[in-house]
Amino acid sequence: MPYVEVTTKAGNTIEIERYYTSRYQKKGQGRAEKSKPTGEEQKKINTRLAEKKLRRLMNANFNGNDYHVILPYIHKAGEPYRSKEEMRDDIDKFLRSLRKAYKAEGRELKYIHVMEIGTRGARHHHLVISHIDPSVISKAWKHSRPQIFPLAPAGQYAKLAAYFIKYTDKTMNTPEELQGKRWNCSRNLVHPKGKVKIISSRGWYREEPSVPGKYKKDYYIDKDSVRVGVHSPEYFGYGFMSFTLVKRQC
Repeated sequence: MPYVEVTTKAGNTIEIERYYTSRYQKKGQGRAEKSKPTGEEQKKINTRLAEKKLRRLMNANFNGNDYHVILPYIHKAGEPYRSKEEMRDDIDKFLRSLRKAYKAEGRELKYIHVMEIGTRGARHHHLVISHIDPSVISKAWKHSRPQIFPLAPAGQYAKLAAYFIKYTDKTMNTPEELQGKRWNCSRNLVHPKGKVKIISSRGWYREEPSVPGKYKKDYYIDKDSVRVGVHSPEYFGYGFMSFTLVKRQC
């Protein structure tokens, strides 16, 4: 019975998703009843989809030469925290300064940006940005000392994407929502698109995830990425399997 396979290349990663749909239902394969997900189920689905989109965006546009940057504020006891309007103004000024620096080097700034409210109310900006001298970053942020972390060389940023989304989940659709959307990003980013195939096969959902033959030499499976199940509203109620291949480092 045919199934759908979606392959999405993003930087050093290749994501593979396999699932049945209502058009191609496998004989004997159970299907979840058609029902609208509960509010909590839908929230989990939305979070997973947001992580997937952000993960692919990070993987496709950044590498081990780039940075995860945290821009904190110095907050004195008794003083009010920065408002979201002030935070937006702060980050706009910071990004304008960086763009000038990149332009002077004949390059374009690439970034993904999330604003965070900490557990005790402290405000932070999180960014993934393309490489530049760290001193330029420090000079552009006027409110405290930036924290600058090189990205992992493997190019799989699933955990970082989940970390970003975790904080947006806290304030989405609440009075404390800072951005109106989960993240902002520069317009020059590559947005990966999956290639869809309809494949005739039997029993794939009983198999362990494996590296397809043409990728065996150069890729390995990220064990933390493996998801296998029988029912999921995210995959239209049918059996599914998804996993990520990561390119081996020389």
